[in-house]
Amino acid sequence: MSGKGVFIVFEGIDGTGKSTLSKKLKAWLEEGGRDVVLTAEPTEDWLGAAVRRANQEDLDPRTESLLFTADRCQHTLRIDELLKRDKVVICDRYYGSTVAYQGAALEHDMGENAVSWLLNLNGPVVRHPDVTVLLTSDPGVAMLRVGNRGDPSKFEREGYLRRVQETYLMLAREAAWTVIDSNGDLNEVLEAVKRVVQAYV
Repeated sequence: MSGKGVFIVFEGIDGTGKSTLSKKLKAWLEEGGRDVVLTAEPTEDWLGAAVRRANQEDLDPRTESLLFTADRCQHTLRIDELLKRDKVVICDRYYGSTVAYQGAALEHDMGENAVSWLLNLNGPVVRHPDVTVLLTSDPGVAMLRVGNRGDPSKFEREGYLRRVQETYLMLAREAAWTVIDSNGDLNEVLEAVKRVVQAYV
């Protein structure tokens, strides 16, 4: 494995295994001698707390989008510093989540303009990852997994998740992300992720 900084992002609807695979990938990379930092959005700082509060209070999706982007702006600055120190940064959700989730939420009010507005909003803020893995799943299967966590959030409804995944797939085509079906055996999905990441680490 090389020693340069690498930025890896997992995207996908709820219940596709992003958090689990992030941790397993971290362990594998550390076994290979890499220094790995696992991070996620929304973050754990006060901006991330504002995002979670907005979710609980059911604010307008445009307000949520601005809060997500503010949190991401500061998060990206931290990621940049870690990459300069040759860390591997694995991020559970990044700008694609805002575009897909808030894009679906804003579709009623903004139509096709929602996705382009969100991409333009995030453009000056984000750093483009070295690797983005989009984990896909049948929304019904994903909902069963989410159901094991307790009460679902407003973002965890099957029809909504189906629309979110459609937006994700559009982003993947345009940005050349790697798409991996997460419905199968977890170890097989992890091996597929490793093959993608191997070329960069």
